[in-house]
Amino acid sequence: MRRVGRELETMNARSWTRIFTWPVSETIATKWTGSLLAVAMVAGCSQPPTKPISFTTALLAREPMDALVESTKKVGLYPATVSPGLVETRWEETPHVGEPLNEQKTKLVRRYVLKIEKHAFGHVVIVEAQAKRCVPLTLRFGESEVEGKCAQVLTLPPSLMTEFNRTADRLEQLFSIP
Repeated sequence: MRRVGRELETMNARSWTRIFTWPVSETIATKWTGSLLAVAMVAGCSQPPTKPISFTTALLAREPMDALVESTKKVGLYPATVSPGLVETRWEETPHVGEPLNEQKTKLVRRYVLKIEKHAFGHVVIVEAQAKRCVPLTLRFGESEVEGKCAQVLTLPPSLMTEFNRTADRLEQLFSIP
C-alpha cells in the first residue's frame, strides 16, 4: 500500500498519459493531453470581477451625505435611493452590447453605488459599478431597479471600465473642494 502511494506522488504528466491512454500511441496521447489541458486552462481563466474604487477625503466643512449627493449630481448621475452613508444611482442603458442571454441579443445597463464612511482624519468614499446584460425587449426601468430578462455582469468591458475610472476621478476631484 505504501509503495502505490509513493508512485502516485511521483507520477508526472507523461506517466499519466502512458497509463490512461495505453492503446493509443504515446505521441498522439501527449498531443491530445496537451490540447485538453490548454482548453481547460482557457475555459477556467476568466477576468476577475470589477473591484470598487475608493479614495479618502479630508474632513469636510459640509455634511458628508450632502457632499456625496451633490457630487453625484455634478458628475451627471441621478440618485435613485439615498440612505445614511449610501447613494445608489438609477440604472441607465448604455450603448454597449453584452453577451447573448438564452441566444437573445442583450444591451448593458449600469449603475453606481457610492458609500461614504467616517474615519479618524476624514472620510473614505467607495464607488462601485454594477452592470447587467438585459434583453432589450423585456427591459423596464423601475424606481431603483431594472426588470426583465437580465444577468449580472461581474467584469465591466473596457469601455465601461474607462467610464467608471473617469467617474471616480471626477468624484474625487469634487471632494477635494472644501
